[in-house]
Amino acid sequence: MGQWHQDLQEIDVFFECRHVTKQFGALTAVDNISFSLEKGQVLGVMGPNGAGKSTLMNLIMGVYPLTNGDILFKDVKISGQPTSTISSLGIGRTYQIPQPFSTLTVLENLLIGDLYGGNHRSVKAGKARGMEILDRVNLIQHAHTKSGQLGLLDLKRLELAKALSLNPELLLLDEIAGGLIDREVEELQGLIDDLKQSGLTLIIIEHVLNVMFAHSDKILALNFGQKLAEATPDEIVKNEEVIEVYLGKEEQETRPSVAKISSQSKSQIEETPLLEISSLNAGYGDFQALFDVSLDIYEGEIVGLIGLNGAGKTTLIRAIAKQIPWISGEVSYSDTSLAKLKSHQVTGLGIAQCIEGRQIFPRMTVKENLEIGAYPSRARQKREETMQRVFELFPKLQERQDQLGGTLSGGEQQMLAIGRALMSLPALIIFDEVSLGLAPLIIEDLYRAIREINESGTTVFLVEQNVHRSLSIADRAYILERGRITLSGTAVELSEN
Repeated sequence: MGQWHQDLQEIDVFFECRHVTKQFGALTAVDNISFSLEKGQVLGVMGPNGAGKSTLMNLIMGVYPLTNGDILFKDVKISGQPTSTISSLGIGRTYQIPQPFSTLTVLENLLIGDLYGGNHRSVKAGKARGMEILDRVNLIQHAHTKSGQLGLLDLKRLELAKALSLNPELLLLDEIAGGLIDREVEELQGLIDDLKQSGLTLIIIEHVLNVMFAHSDKILALNFGQKLAEATPDEIVKNEEVIEVYLGKEEQETRPSVAKISSQSKSQIEETPLLEISSLNAGYGDFQALFDVSLDIYEGEIVGLIGLNGAGKTTLIRAIAKQIPWISGEVSYSDTSLAKLKSHQVTGLGIAQCIEGRQIFPRMTVKENLEIGAYPSRARQKREETMQRVFELFPKLQERQDQLGGTLSGGEQQMLAIGRALMSLPALIIFDEVSLGLAPLIIEDLYRAIREINESGTTVFLVEQNVHRSLSIADRAYILERGRITLSGTAVELSEN
């Protein structure tokens, strides 16, 4: 592999970010980040969902312009350059979701990269080099297979091979292990070992933390777009701030699960779950993201679903809402199968979502956003009454009811997203990462509101990656890891685990 990139004269600082900042309107996604890499070093970048990892990757690749700061590669300023120029200079990347040219063969995908890299080889030489790369990533047996026919592991290998075809000296790996099972992750780790041993400089973003920690010389931990810590892997795992960011701050009062009927006693009295998921398998095209997921939620409960970014949490929500097809399995709501229903029919049954990222209508007023939430026929007649309840829960929304949604603060937009979901008069409401990107005091207010919503009679499915925060109000919870339920129990049991 050492033949794949040019020999360079020794440079102390091979790659550097200097005070890199990126703002999207009032949101600062990356805030004054500085770090440097020597040639051959491996940097792991970690942080919870919304920490700014992908934005940093896109800034390096020139996808977004910087608001402030500089990025240098081999002592040359690359910030402000188009992605094509940055790639031709020797920086390549993989994508979390593989993006091959599905109608082309595996080898043809690599030939495109060879042509784009400006190497001006003959077709014969390009094919020979492509076969060499495919052999290195253990994909040579599929060289003439249409890439749309590959399984996920082979798609990940192809994603890596495409990046290598650009002859990079710095390679950015974006969650390359995401969605793979343990055996496949082990195979992929061997490829990353080979890249590192060849002297290639790497930046790894990865939620399968053992992959990142096993290969990184140092770790950059981010939170809310800011640098939380930069240290060796051994130092990072002992860093209290990093631990708190990933698990959340332990709450003083964990909601006692004995306050309501436990799942065991429910089964003894033969109560039917409000929502029951049995052996559900689902995904996106050929990419399977959920594997035999089973869980149940009883009326009046708060049930948590906890997992890191990429674990499959949002995919499960989309499967429940019939926004993606199922491969197999069953989901029933109040004894009604959802298998043949469409998304709007699921909503009509009484299931509402508070979507990750808020997804409000920015050019509509607060009141208009709320009115849209009352679209289901059973909610329309009580629209004004329900809106007053939302205003009682969130007085700021009443104050700003004539203000455009896009002009609200992040916390106020999240309140609006919750209020819009409540407008459909749901019996079950699904909250997807309501704390994402918000300040701790705002999160406290939102969680108090969720508790009030539940106490008023609405069942809650709380999808979060913050362990302690979720367990502070949940009755029970499930742990989702790589698309599989790996642990479940009462909030008390999981808090003590």
